[in-house]
Amino acid sequence: MSKKNQYIFIYATFPSKKTVLSVTEKLIEKKLVVCANIREHDAIYSWNKRVYEEKEYGVFFKTREDKWKKTKALILKKHPYETPVILKLRIRDYNPGFKKWMDDSLDDKQLKFKK
Repeated sequence: MSKKNQYIFIYATFPSKKTVLSVTEKLIEKKLVVCANIREHDAIYSWNKRVYEEKEYGVFFKTREDKWKKTKALILKKHPYETPVILKLRIRDYNPGFKKWMDDSLDDKQLKFKK
């Protein structure tokens, strides 16, 4: 199966809404992802032998396997965390409308960002 026929979610977390929106806009403008589902949540985690409890933003990006490396690189470049979470989750099954939307949205046509 070609990488253009493999769809994935990329899950990442960010410290602020401003940061996640900035990264998301870049990814969408560059046609690396078609959508981001963003949720604020409480995070409890260990880091450097301490336990932290903070608000953060988790995001599921929808894209294709052929966009994975460039998407991961852009997130790493723009991310403020020393060790960000960036996970690739394969989508095993989907409806035909989802496939058409993904492929139409990731083509080479010019995208205009509307706010």
